[in-house]
Amino acid sequence: MFFRNVQTKLSGLLIFFLLSCFTTNHLYAAEDGDGSFGLTSFAFASYLGTGFYTTSGQNVFVLQIPLEHTIIEKTDNEAGWVLKLPLTFGIINFDSKFEDLPNINDVGTVTFLPGLEYQYPVTPNWTITPFGDYGFARELDHTSNVLITGIGVKSRYDVHFDKSMVTLGNRFLYARERSKESRNDADYSLIETGLNYRFINDYYLSDEPLYTNLYYINFYYPNNLVFFEQTPNPIRVGIEHEIGITFSNIPDFLIFEKPQLGIGVRFGNGVNIYRLVFGAPF
Repeated sequence: MFFRNVQTKLSGLLIFFLLSCFTTNHLYAAEDGDGSFGLTSFAFASYLGTGFYTTSGQNVFVLQIPLEHTIIEKTDNEAGWVLKLPLTFGIINFDSKFEDLPNINDVGTVTFLPGLEYQYPVTPNWTITPFGDYGFARELDHTSNVLITGIGVKSRYDVHFDKSMVTLGNRFLYARERSKESRNDADYSLIETGLNYRFINDYYLSDEPLYTNLYYINFYYPNNLVFFEQTPNPIRVGIEHEIGITFSNIPDFLIFEKPQLGIGVRFGNGVNIYRLVFGAPF
């Protein structure tokens, strides 16, 4: 009991520290950096997720491979640790028709952003997860790397019904990139709120029911997110909305354990994003 009380206090202090860093730092989106990716600072593509990002005259495809490893499994009473190893590729200026996928010569950026999550079960239905990321990004036309640091905290609360479940999710994120070739470091900040409704449908795979998830996410960028900042017509976004559908409780395949797959549409201030969702949407 004593250890659990100490663990609770330490977790609370860590969350308070992360939120303090988030709220007291001067946050801004870089508009005059040296990068040419054109989708905010290309270093933060890992946080945007897989999808097609389109607006007038610009097309970007981001592909993320969401690898992770569970170090300690979280239970209803014991905290867990998860190592995140996402690898993200950015492809720019391809034909807007989705069937005309770009070839390997169109790849513009690559990002590797390992991270560590501490999953703390406040109650059996409520988990708070402080996390930290540290990695690099590179435009393939250049030889130098951009270093990325990110910190934040996530919250997930589940409400169970007979054959369905409602989940409320929140995420607070502050990230920073640094490059020797850039005059200014760039920052990325986000407050995310999601609502997911899961229900069991009539389809079964390997004798297990398939879950359908309908979700909505609100993205709030306190200092605006700048899309296509290296173009003549950059777009500033303060709020985005996303709706979508995913399917979960899918049998294991390849290296993925019970993957969750789906699609979503995100929109805000002239930017349209068609997401391919791998895993929970938030």
